[in-house]
Amino acid sequence: MEDSTIIFNGTEYKVQKGTPLLSIARSLNIFIPTLCHNDALVPYGACRMCIVEIQKGNRMRVVTSCNYPAEDGLVVKTDTEKVISTRNIIMELLIARAPKNKQIKQLGERLGVTKTRFEEVGDDCIMCGMCIRACEEVVGVSAIGFKNRGITRMPATPFMETSKNCIGCGSCVYVCPTKYIKMEDKGSQRYIYNWKVAFDMVQCKKCGDFIAPVKQLDYIKKKVSLPEDFFEICNNCR
Repeated sequence: MEDSTIIFNGTEYKVQKGTPLLSIARSLNIFIPTLCHNDALVPYGACRMCIVEIQKGNRMRVVTSCNYPAEDGLVVKTDTEKVISTRNIIMELLIARAPKNKQIKQLGERLGVTKTRFEEVGDDCIMCGMCIRACEEVVGVSAIGFKNRGITRMPATPFMETSKNCIGCGSCVYVCPTKYIKMEDKGSQRYIYNWKVAFDMVQCKKCGDFIAPVKQLDYIKKKVSLPEDFFEICNNCR
């Protein structure tokens, strides 16, 4: 792969051409806040928290670092006045969206933004779409999507009914940056309340612990070639 020379916060580096600027920053231990980024998902730039200022020739502009590729001669700055002021406004908007959310509060405190001038909505969902993308890109079932537009936009099942495609894997729960999606394993059942679904769980034949939903394991069996009894024993016992 072709190398590129970029200047990152005043220091020159040789990097692989096309590498996202956020990945470069992390490899250099340069802090850039993110909420909607996960290495398992295609970079999306939904939350806008990862903005940086770049210069190409005489042109300067603000871009999202998670999906902007490195190229030769690029100048990148993560802490300019424009970046900080813009990021602070974005943080205020997120606080207004989820004023009581623990994760949003913690990030705001780290950035020095604890209040908002905007009207508070009071919803933990920041509409980053990570749950939808994980369901589509990683799991491959596309059980959920967005409904509505504007400030009422939110992830939901088709027609707000019980999702028939959901396999109960919980990927949406694990990637949600604000813990908006609620899942509970209760006895032999798994519930994902946002999608109005309940699943029977498979019990380990050795220790008796519950492993995963029956529907999830049936889905995996169709994707991989493993012995049938592989799915009857938990990882600890295996």
